[in-house]
Amino acid sequence: MRLVLLLAALLALVPACEVDCFDGGALEAAYHDGFVQAATDNDAAYKAAYQQGRSLTRVDGERDGEREGYADGYLRGYHSAGGYDLGYYDGYAIGTNEGALDTTACGAGESDGLADGNSQGYSDGYDASWSAGWEDGYDAGASDAVGACEGSGVASIARVAPADATEDDVDPEDKRVCYARGYDENVDPTATDRGYVAGKRDNPEYQGGYQTTYAPAFARGEDAGVVAGYADGWADGHAAGYGAGYAVIYDACYQDTYGTGYDAGYADGWDAGWPDGWSDGYGEGWDAIECTY
Repeated sequence: MRLVLLLAALLALVPACEVDCFDGGALEAAYHDGFVQAATDNDAAYKAAYQQGRSLTRVDGERDGEREGYADGYLRGYHSAGGYDLGYYDGYAIGTNEGALDTTACGAGESDGLADGNSQGYSDGYDASWSAGWEDGYDAGASDAVGACEGSGVASIARVAPADATEDDVDPEDKRVCYARGYDENVDPTATDRGYVAGKRDNPEYQGGYQTTYAPAFARGEDAGVVAGYADGWADGHAAGYGAGYAVIYDACYQDTYGTGYDAGYADGWDAGWPDGWSDGYGEGWDAIECTY
């Protein structure tokens, strides 16, 4: 049962064979059909959206001009020289000074440096000692196992040749796969949006209303964007600056204690690693010897 489950799990990881949609036969014809259908759908979507854009009124244009003008102006103001960037610069300068004056930075750095150094030192010491212990233990285990064989030979394991693989017949789903692939490679997800924009552009009533509201709304949005951008930039800059100033003090104190912690941890790790390595090596060395009787 365990073997069956293992084989099932391995088969689940094998990628499916790629369908050849250019076989010169039915699969290629299906691919072409999907490609052509996508072109037809693209054209239909564009034309329908174009007509929708042409049917908009002056009131629709005034509404969209107000909304889009404000949004465009807000974005321009938010990212202007007096918006986010200026706020970030001012906030960073103040935050850096405040972070460097944080009285908790050095104590936290010393504590973390000692703990991290100890942890890394223990790991390095354990690994180095374990390897040395493993080699000694492996030799001892193998030697003892050879002695236990009492002069008998070592068993060999015959390999069984795998059965020849057979090719499956073509899956009837392949035709639908190729049709979908042809369709997906030619379908235009922008067809509707392009048609709608073109329809609005060619609609004089809509454009008349749009132009009357866009510019005033843009000006209002730009002013609001400058204020909001500066505020957000200041907050982000202050946080980044505070972290940078704090890190200068923290890092210096961290380094002061890391080495001490590392040395202590390495010694402890060395003491613990050798006996564990020896024990693991002994078992593997013993298991590596197979007796025949």
